Amino acid sequence: MWPDLITAAPASVLALASTAHVSLLLLRRHRTVRAPARVGALVPSLALSAAPWLLPAPAWLAAGLAAHLGWFAACEKLFPRTAAPSRLARQSSGPLATAATAAPAAALSSPPPRTGASDFQPLPVLAVFQETEDISSFRMLRPESFEFAAGQFLTVRVQVDGKPLVRCYSISSAPEATGYLEISVKRQGVVSGTLHSTIRPGSMLAIKGPNGKFTYPAGDDRPIVFLAGGVGITPLMSMFRHAVAAEPMRPVRLLYSVRNEKHITFRHELDWIAERHPQAKVVVVTSEGPFPIGHFAGRINETLVRQFVPDLAGSIFMICGPGPMMDGMRQMLALLGVPEPQVRHEAFEAAIAMSKDESAPAARAVPQRAAAPAPGAVAGAGPRLTLRQSGVTVTVQREQSLLEAAEAAGAAIPSSCRAGVCMTCRTQLLDGDVDCSSDSLDEDDRAAGYVLPCVSWATGDCTLDA
Repeated sequence: MWPDLITAAPASVLALASTAHVSLLLLRRHRTVRAPARVGALVPSLALSAAPWLLPAPAWLAAGLAAHLGWFAACEKLFPRTAAPSRLARQSSGPLATAATAAPAAALSSPPPRTGASDFQPLPVLAVFQETEDISSFRMLRPESFEFAAGQFLTVRVQVDGKPLVRCYSISSAPEATGYLEISVKRQGVVSGTLHSTIRPGSMLAIKGPNGKFTYPAGDDRPIVFLAGGVGITPLMSMFRHAVAAEPMRPVRLLYSVRNEKHITFRHELDWIAERHPQAKVVVVTSEGPFPIGHFAGRINETLVRQFVPDLAGSIFMICGPGPMMDGMRQMLALLGVPEPQVRHEAFEAAIAMSKDESAPAARAVPQRAAAPAPGAVAGAGPRLTLRQSGVTVTVQREQSLLEAAEAAGAAIPSSCRAGVCMTCRTQLLDGDVDCSSDSLDEDDRAAGYVLPCVSWATGDCTLDA
């Protein structure tokens, strides 16, 4: 017994014991938060790591390892590790966080905070794809915490002649594409033209979002029918990609109307999806010749819908395209007996109209209203708008939206699309009556008194919480 306490173990055994001690030391170091009281826990581990060379006998080696393991276990109890915030947790408080990650459950019923210019986040552009002669897809690096529903849109900010301009563009990639985001933009105005002419791989693009309520009908087994016109395919493409990835058993059909063959966006991918996914059908309709084999001539009509949608009354219809096309599709589906709640559309026409003429005031993109005189007001004067937080009262001029009146008074209400779509300017009406033309607000918002000042007109004296 006594010789075991004085006879040194072979060098290979000493090296193995030292390696075990050093491993425990490094693991202890990794799991120790940098605080003086806790860093002191490393001293015994450091001493035990040197023990094999001071007490090289086998019995002492075994005792040292047992002691080190015991000390490690004691430290786990005495100094439990507090997890450092992950990248996901850190970003969840940033501008691109979703409601579920950015606020505690108790606060989810509270109005979301306003977002301003500082909420834009620059993302690197990974690639640019020329989809058609006038539509390009811009692929950006997707932040880890960025969550969105298929069909939602982003707000994009670009600098034009030294001035920041913002526009809304639908996300065309699927939520399953975790590494990147794509928007597909048609060249039809100053901002979209700037994107087409200046954005290249390696550029930075400032975005904010996501937003929008025109989203994939999840939690429903009924077949989906997408009715797309022109560049209106972009939010539907996100939904189509999501459908085949997330619900491969759910029947989905895309009826896509374009001018001619050159205007078929995502053409090769649509063919690939239809070939590889039996539950997904793609029908392309061209209004101008030449008419390719397999495509239909004319426009989406009742005959075509009856031919490719076997269960009209049992399907959900998602429509996006030019305003007249969407109106025609809704009327046609009503005549076909499709229940109104099963027909959904993207009310994005005002933002599209504005993007075609950025030199025009934003008010021209929405119906102009004449402000009604306030009770007791001087003849010819408009209603009075009071901005509670800013402490300003201003007279609302004829055909002036509440947002324009507030800006004229020097009060800043954050805004983006200025067309009643992006919800950035959502503000609570504290008193009075206004006419808000947007369909983006839900019943709860309206019941709580929220309006979108960019498309709201005073019908009398009113007060905003701004």
